[in-house]
Amino acid sequence: MARARQKAVMPMTHSARSSSPATAVFRPLRTLAFAIAASSSLCAAPSTAHAQEPAAESGADALKRAREQFGQALALQTAGDWAGALSLLKEVTAVKSTPQVRFNMALCEEKLGRLVAALGDYELAAADARAENADQVAEEVEGRLEALRLRIPKITVKRGGGAEAASVSIDGVALGDQVLDTPMPIDPGPHTVEAKAPGYKPFRKSVRVAERQSEVVEVVMEAEGPDAAPSLVPRAAQPSGRSPVYGYLIGGIGIASLGASGAFFALRASKISELDEACADRRCPGSRQPDIDKGKLYTTLANVTLAVGVAAVAGGMVLVLTSGPPSEPTLALAPAPTGAQLYGTF
Repeated sequence: MARARQKAVMPMTHSARSSSPATAVFRPLRTLAFAIAASSSLCAAPSTAHAQEPAAESGADALKRAREQFGQALALQTAGDWAGALSLLKEVTAVKSTPQVRFNMALCEEKLGRLVAALGDYELAAADARAENADQVAEEVEGRLEALRLRIPKITVKRGGGAEAASVSIDGVALGDQVLDTPMPIDPGPHTVEAKAPGYKPFRKSVRVAERQSEVVEVVMEAEGPDAAPSLVPRAAQPSGRSPVYGYLIGGIGIASLGASGAFFALRASKISELDEACADRRCPGSRQPDIDKGKLYTTLANVTLAVGVAAVAGGMVLVLTSGPPSEPTLALAPAPTGAQLYGTF
């Protein structure tokens, strides 16, 4: 009796061994009825196909409808309508989930390319089959699991520059730090990786993965503006005020100008002395006119350099007194949107 029941639990193997389509459908239905009848409680599942039925169903009505839906699902599988079969099987599981129903759900998901969901349902079917001693189902599931695991592609999402604190998602599903930088199983086909972070432009990249393929996506964020990238230069290394170097420089120019003014005054005095000796009663012969012109030039230059020197010395003193303490030259390396930047103060 046990063997007969185990053979009947394989609805997915429609082969020439069944005497007729009716027999092929009847066997899994009888097994499903047995599994559900053995349950201590029954749950009625709402169905869009039976919207006109009363909200509350009796256990017998729910069981009858589940058997009908299961038979319809098997027929749709035979016709290649995997999406329609999957929809009905999900309604059946709301009444009672058996290894046979879960196996057929996984089979539909595998045919539809939903390999990750199929892997989960195959594993649930295997666990339920072992618990119910349905050896034939467990053996069939194990064979499919091994092949399916090899087919499932994987994608690895890594944090790159600027994405250290970014929120990352794939196909709209947020990724936690525990799954980043690790290969994640994913269905074949196109996928979109997105990331967002304050001060950075949104990141978006679409990739297409095939079966058995592994893909790596590095999230690199671009700053919204030139000042958006945070500077890692320590505050102590940044200038705390205006440098006194300019004050010293201007003061030095002022001192040099005062020195030049003193020299021009000395030359002026020398020419005046010569003219005093050569000119009696302040009447100088025409031959002394060049000396008179030089004296006037020395007087002008002495006055100009004196004024410049006084102003420069005064300005230099003001700059020195109002500047901050001199800072030591510093260098620091900080990340930038396009690589790294070298910051320095001198």
